[in-house]
This record gives sequence, C-alpha cells and structure tokens, in this order.
Amino acid sequence: MSALLQNPESLLGAQIKVVTTFGEEIEGELFCIDIAGSNTAVLCQRLENGHVNYKWTKTNIIREVTATAGPPGGAPEELPHIDIGRLEERIKATEEAAAKDAAKWGVGVTSEAQEIFNALSKTMDAEWDGEDIKVMGVRVSKPYDLIKNITGGSQPAMDRVRKVLQNELSRKPGGKQGSGK
Repeated sequence: MSALLQNPESLLGAQIKVVTTFGEEIEGELFCIDIAGSNTAVLCQRLENGHVNYKWTKTNIIREVTATAGPPGGAPEELPHIDIGRLEERIKATEEAAAKDAAKWGVGVTSEAQEIFNALSKTMDAEWDGEDIKVMGVRVSKPYDLIKNITGGSQPAMDRVRKVLQNELSRKPGGKQGSGK
C-alpha cells in the first residue's frame, strides 16, 4: 500500500475498497492508518441500524486499494467560541476545590484518626497538623482520647469538640463511647 501511495494519510475519510492477499474484500471509510508504527489500517463501516463496525488489518497483506469516494471536502465544522477568562476561572475553582479536598486527608494517620477528623469536619472547620487535628483553636492529639488528648483553646471550645466527637463516635456501630467531661 505504501509503495504505491506516497501519503496514504491523504485518503483518511475516503470510502475505499481493500482486497487482501487472501482475496477478502473489505469496504469502508479509511478511519486510521499507521504504517510506520503498527503497520495497520482501520476501516469504518457504518451500518444501516446506526451502529458502526471497525475492520482492522495489517497493511502488508493488502494487495489492492480502490477509492470509491474521496474524503468529505465540505467546509470544516466551526468550533464553538470559548471564553478563555471563564475557562481560567473554572480551572482555578477546580484546582482550589481539589486542594481543599486533599487537605482533608491525613498523611500517615490511622483509619481511626481519619474517622475522627471526618466526624469533626462535618460540623466544624478542622485541619490536619501532622497527626494532630486542629479545630476551633483546640488540638486533638494521638491517640485521640476524649479526656486526655484534647488541649488548647478556650474551655467552651474544648467542651464543644468533646461533645461533637463523643456524639459522632457513639453513632458509629461498635463505636467508642468516650467518657467526655
């Protein structure tokens, strides 16, 4: 095929009929051709029921190629206008949302610690500080005991964190019933 035609890519989109060295005749639109890499050609056959078949063959077994119709030559479809400013806003918003979501996952923490963080972050702005959880100026440290490991912040903030954490953990099947304050 490549010996007779200098640029087989020029037939992309054309209706062609291929005869193989085995005598098989394949008709369809030349969908893809890759002689240098995989040495293959793909023909697209549009069926009456709206479905499409793709016939894949090695180009070294093609004996004869006949073009039955050229590639569609009409004006190319115009692409829709893209508002670059709006696109940049969407990209920035998506990146910020992804960064915010990534910050919710503790690095090197146990699944229990992640569950505690998730419970606290349902109703409060929580953030990781290494293996510690910071929320409302309060630090919840490993091993995340409701009595011993909640420090810092005001007493009402500590009480609130304990209460939310105790309620969330008690809802969990088999969850800890921290003794609270």
